[in-house]
Amino acid sequence: MNSAIGKRARIISYILTLVYFASYCTRINFTVMLVKIGSDMSVSKEELSIVVTALTVSYGLGQIISGMLGDKIKPQLLLSIGLAVASVCNALMFFMPSIPAMTAVWCVNGFAQSLLWPPIVRIMSVNLNDTEYGYAAVRVSWGSSIATICMYTLIPLLLYVVEWRTVMLICSAVGIVVMAVWRFAYPKLLTDMPSVKSEPDKKDVAVKSESTSALPEFVYAPIVFIMLGIILQGILRDGVAGWMPSYLHETFSIPEEKAIISTVIQAVFSMLSFYVFDLVHRKLFRNEVTCSAVIFALAAVCSVVLYFVNVSAGSVLLSLILMAVIVGCMHGINLMLITVVPKRMIKSGKVSTWSGILNSCTYVGASLSMYGFAVLANSKGWNFTILMWGVVSLLGFAVCAVAAVGWRRFKREYADK
Repeated sequence: MNSAIGKRARIISYILTLVYFASYCTRINFTVMLVKIGSDMSVSKEELSIVVTALTVSYGLGQIISGMLGDKIKPQLLLSIGLAVASVCNALMFFMPSIPAMTAVWCVNGFAQSLLWPPIVRIMSVNLNDTEYGYAAVRVSWGSSIATICMYTLIPLLLYVVEWRTVMLICSAVGIVVMAVWRFAYPKLLTDMPSVKSEPDKKDVAVKSESTSALPEFVYAPIVFIMLGIILQGILRDGVAGWMPSYLHETFSIPEEKAIISTVIQAVFSMLSFYVFDLVHRKLFRNEVTCSAVIFALAAVCSVVLYFVNVSAGSVLLSLILMAVIVGCMHGINLMLITVVPKRMIKSGKVSTWSGILNSCTYVGASLSMYGFAVLANSKGWNFTILMWGVVSLLGFAVCAVAAVGWRRFKREYADK
């Protein structure tokens, strides 16, 4: 595959990966430091959760607005604005004296962050052919995993020598540097584009003209099921990932500070999953919705195995691996339904819009999972909660299997025609 990737496509891929890396560094840093911030300000976890929730809600809602803007305004401009505002918000957190003030700033940061993903998808769709798009999508997704690893490994070390507010300034500086790199690079990459004739796989090169073709009416039915699948993916991705440390602590009596290392393991598995499932998609299941159904089925199997491991008070290592695989599966589905699916709509001229709409569904699921699984774990125990992970996976398999039929027709009659 790599031999078919041109130099320009590689540079675009890694510049966008850097942008997404900076996005995560300026988005999840506050969450990583919640315990330290709480003790420093003498506030409860519940109060701090309001700040995090504000970002999640504004980010999810902002995806829809950002998607629409991305089809009307130059996406490279939106990326610059998003990085700039996110960096400013991180710097402002240094001065915020109270939870309400932090909540307001972090809400703005959430909207700024939402300006990044839909334009990234549009840039990749317009400037890269199908082979290059798959290559870039995997690398850009790696940006979030690398940032997660850095945040959860470096921030604890930084907190030994500086206060948490200074860490916010450091992350702000990262965002500013990346924005400067982006502003310098994109005019050369996205304006002075080589002619279509010089690109490999000419038949796969995205249409550069302004002509558009409306989506066929029959595609909206599978899209609804795809959106349901994305919501279910969001429930499992954030639910399993978010509560993994608590599960390990309560089930195996692992100290909470050591259980947090599971977040780094998740990120490593996620990086592997992006590569593996992209390969599965290209070599085995060319229909990305069918591929998502298969991945959901794998997650269901892992959930069942995890249930029996938990019932038998089995290995902590096996439990950790199974949960990391489940989270990795959800990232694979995210790659298929939120990154690949919008690419098929390029002829409609609404790639960014659909990317924003579909990505917002993830955060509908995420908002349901953190509270919902906490209630289940407290009232029914972890055995029942793990069974529910299996049920959600099976529901995801069902809705994707239904959607795959109509999506196959859509690709044949519209996207690939």
